[in-house]
Amino acid sequence: MKIDLQIHTNHSDGRETPEQIIKDAKEGNLDVISITDHDIISAISISTTEAQKVGIRVVPGVEITTGYRGQPIHVLGYCIDPENQEFKEFLNGINEYRKAHFISLMAEINKNLIVAGRPQVDIDHYKDREAKYYSIPGAALFLYEEKAVEGRNDGFAYIIGLPDAAPTLEPKDAFTAIHKAGGKAFLSHPFAPLISLKNISEDKDEQESIVALFKEQGMDGLECYGTGHSAEDVTFALSLVEKYNLLISAGSDWHGCIEKTGPGLKRYLPFYLEKLGDLSVPEDHIKRILSGLDIEI
Repeated sequence: MKIDLQIHTNHSDGRETPEQIIKDAKEGNLDVISITDHDIISAISISTTEAQKVGIRVVPGVEITTGYRGQPIHVLGYCIDPENQEFKEFLNGINEYRKAHFISLMAEINKNLIVAGRPQVDIDHYKDREAKYYSIPGAALFLYEEKAVEGRNDGFAYIIGLPDAAPTLEPKDAFTAIHKAGGKAFLSHPFAPLISLKNISEDKDEQESIVALFKEQGMDGLECYGTGHSAEDVTFALSLVEKYNLLISAGSDWHGCIEKTGPGLKRYLPFYLEKLGDLSVPEDHIKRILSGLDIEI
């Protein structure tokens, strides 16, 4: 059996449609996947419908942007009810924050373009976009569409280094919202190079203390297997799972093939997959992951 419980579509910052994701998942012999777009759940229904045609199980999911000690931290929600109105309103609030944040960054991006001798973009054109544009990849896409840069991935050079969206919303708020929507909450890529506990502290004892705090605040588990983690990171994550009686998850953080996403993604995910379906998870842990999410196959 093969699983991948962190996949992004073009409804947030992935490069592929939900329909293409299901096609790729089938070709990769995946049995269970989760669509976990950033702060948006609009792709779940489409993905589920397409997946049913080819015998793939879709776990309704989301990846929520939070902030902790001034750093962005991502929280995965699994088995959520995508029709839960309170949860929809919760996500709408996050997306309004992201929109305001990235609109405010566009003036700084224009300064970087000027220094490089490139044309500025019209910020007013940026103010009424789909949610996917209010992210680092989305802003880079906007620069490309506005012809400020030649290549689809060239815009990253003028954005990387600027602050990502780290709202005042804390992980514990995401845990609560996920539980109210009937789901279970996991810390996403907890030990990846960026957007992880390592951004807060490189000290393993301090990282462990944060995991213990998040457990007290309602976190259900850790994403142990993923393309942001080395073998040492996986071992450390699994040790914390056992010590604090947490659930396990596994996800590639797939955003599309590297030719489409651009090499910059490897700053965040150094072991990024060549294709969907290549995530390696021990069989006994796959069973444990699915059992923890109350999923029967």
